[in-house]
Amino acid sequence: MSLFFKKIKAYLKNSVSFLSKHPFIKCLILSFLTLMISETMSRHSLLQPWVFLFRSPFAFLFNYLIILLTFSVALFFKKESFAITITAAFWLVMSLVNGIILFFRLTPFSAIDFSIAINMLGIIDIYLNVFQLILIVVGAIAFILLLILIWRKTATTKVFFVKNSLFTIGITICLLLTGFVGGQTGLLNKKFPNLAQAYKDYGFAYCFSLSVFDVGIDQPSQYGDNVINKILDEISNDTTVHPENNPNIIIIQLESFFDINRASNLTTSTDPVPTLTYLKENYPHGLITVPSIGGGTANVEFEVLTGMNLEHFGPGEYPYKTILKSQVCETPAFALKQYGYTSHAIHNHTATFYDRFAVYPALGFDTFTPLEMMCNPEYNALGWAKDAILTDEIMSCLKSSEGSDFVFTVSVQPHGKFPTENVTTENGIHISLENVDDEEIIAQYSYYVDQLRGTDEFIAALIKELSEFEEPTAVLFYGDHFPTIYIEDEKLLEGTKYQTDYVIWANYDIEQENKNLNAYQLTAHFLEALGSNIGTTTKVHQTLSSSLNYQDKLEMIEYDMLYGDQNVYGGNNPYQKTEMAYGSEDIYVTDIVTTSDNITIYGNKFNEWTKVRIDGKMHDILFISDRCIRVEDINPEETTKLQIVLITSERLEMRTSAEYTISSFTDLH
Repeated sequence: MSLFFKKIKAYLKNSVSFLSKHPFIKCLILSFLTLMISETMSRHSLLQPWVFLFRSPFAFLFNYLIILLTFSVALFFKKESFAITITAAFWLVMSLVNGIILFFRLTPFSAIDFSIAINMLGIIDIYLNVFQLILIVVGAIAFILLLILIWRKTATTKVFFVKNSLFTIGITICLLLTGFVGGQTGLLNKKFPNLAQAYKDYGFAYCFSLSVFDVGIDQPSQYGDNVINKILDEISNDTTVHPENNPNIIIIQLESFFDINRASNLTTSTDPVPTLTYLKENYPHGLITVPSIGGGTANVEFEVLTGMNLEHFGPGEYPYKTILKSQVCETPAFALKQYGYTSHAIHNHTATFYDRFAVYPALGFDTFTPLEMMCNPEYNALGWAKDAILTDEIMSCLKSSEGSDFVFTVSVQPHGKFPTENVTTENGIHISLENVDDEEIIAQYSYYVDQLRGTDEFIAALIKELSEFEEPTAVLFYGDHFPTIYIEDEKLLEGTKYQTDYVIWANYDIEQENKNLNAYQLTAHFLEALGSNIGTTTKVHQTLSSSLNYQDKLEMIEYDMLYGDQNVYGGNNPYQKTEMAYGSEDIYVTDIVTTSDNITIYGNKFNEWTKVRIDGKMHDILFISDRCIRVEDINPEETTKLQIVLITSERLEMRTSAEYTISSFTDLH
């Protein structure tokens, strides 16, 4: 046996020696091994990488060439072995991250996730426990220390610039030729209607690389002012019809919401969504196809608000994180202003999530009420705010202006990650799953059904309020995506996992056909029910959706509005970022009472995020109610002026009150 191990050791030593003398062969072999390990982690399978190789050899080759090109660059460093180690580590770590992410959501890892990562820090405790977080930190530190050790131990080598350059140039030419042939033959696609499936069809290295370099909408080959003007003529862009009766228009995006009764493998003791069931029986409804499962809320939101198709953008792209940081975009929030509408956005989660605080002004909203502007929200077992609080916030927006209002609301209550152990449910709904004995899956369903009932009760409460509201009001409810629970398409009585439910309700007579749509067509369909065609993309959907070149014309309009010459507007975009206010009500002080060591403040719109700025210094408060707060351990005699400040969870100041002189109140007591 010892002789056997000696032979193995000698063989490995000879192999290492051979590869060190033949760096090109080393790159060829290591690239293949890296690709196979990468696909193994991404696909959660030892077999599937080989299936990928033999079923899609062209796509496999392209992935191989991408990785090989990065390895060839490592040959230009004096510490060649270290550079090769870094290259391999990059691909393997990215693939590992992708594999881990796919355990929590169905949308694979892409470049935009680096931008989203900061937003995820605030909710990371929902997805990972303390032990997992410690393990990640320890692993990251160990990995960095290992790289430092490798760098110190790696000897320097002579760099053969000419040979290495020829090798790299040859790989680059092969890569470009393969990409060209793949694009012309359809063996490689750049636009993915289903990102998760694309990663399976075309490989991690290709799709991830594409998400890095392919951002935005490519300029269409026929783009020009003449083409845009022809499209505008087709949709009669100069003829705009505003909504009949100027109703309040409310669009509500419901987190992870769909009609659970569509699942044939689930039996419940009572209907979890009775309000939705009633609405579907009596009002216009249908299914919408959304771009993702288990995540991507902001992208569904983008499609609904703008009428733009995300398939025309880069793979995995979030426009909230890219183009909308520098460009305004036409939405009903903008378009309705000319008819006297005030536009409001509401979300019972933090203001900075998906950068909504920065994006909403670019979408035309006059006010934004995030969780930090709400008082006494209730939370579910995972720490998500319950949707019941949204009813009062929506009604507050409707009552805040004299004219009509456009209100866009995003809920959060049924958000995952769903618990794998039983948690206390509130609605007493018992479930059973056909042929499922896994207690973790049953626990997830039980929790999810319970949260669905909470959202359904919010819908019922809102409809009750609006039924008694004097102003004509129409509401569009829709789910943003399927939840991350175990359910197969064949277990759905209707539609697929990429289709959620929508329904249109109004407190006056309204008619519209039941129709299945894409998410980017939904607002146009809703406005059509209100007798309106307001907005450029709205007209495209209402007029051209059955035409042969519908998608080409839509993409042309999208490119022109966001990246082109804005011929849609005659070359001059009429929309500018709004001076968005936080909340629909003012913050003010009605009374100040002092004692020897505290200041009690009475007023309006206080909450747990409220701070008090006293003589320029910020102070924490004791929250008593939405009309009463207290600053403790302070000497009132040493203070002069105070101001109420509402901040985000990231300490961004949202709204402040006027500055008050304390003595003008305390003299009265």
